[in-house]
Amino acid sequence: MTRAEWIEVLAIAVLAAASWLVWPGVSAFLPLWEITLGLSALLLAHSLVRDIAILLRSRRSASTGLRKEAHCFCLESTAGSIGIVAGAMLAGFAGSTQVEIKRWGFSMAVTGIMILGFVVKDLVISWSPFGVRRETDHLNLIVRWRSKAE
Repeated sequence: MTRAEWIEVLAIAVLAAASWLVWPGVSAFLPLWEITLGLSALLLAHSLVRDIAILLRSRRSASTGLRKEAHCFCLESTAGSIGIVAGAMLAGFAGSTQVEIKRWGFSMAVTGIMILGFVVKDLVISWSPFGVRRETDHLNLIVRWRSKAE
């Protein structure tokens, strides 16, 4: 693991502990849409912070890396975006189900989302050919929906 990954794991551990301490400020009953929206926003925020750190590191280095075109999209961003849309759709339904969240459940949800983000950070969904593959530096990818020949 790289130094940046160790720092990220440490940050996940700190946020897991912080979620345990923040619990008294969170309502015990939350609507399902709020849980979905909140966890999806946390996943996207985690991705954003990592991407900003990568950009800041690459600014300091002499080589910025080669940019290449690809028919793919970040899995982490896709999952977060789908969660945001699902949460917004659930919010549109007036009778959204209230879910009881206990302290350990809240902490496990926050920790689980952060770990999920760490695990899938290098995965992209490609559609030409369709599949999931590892692209370690997908920050340098230029997303193309169609090939230039089309």
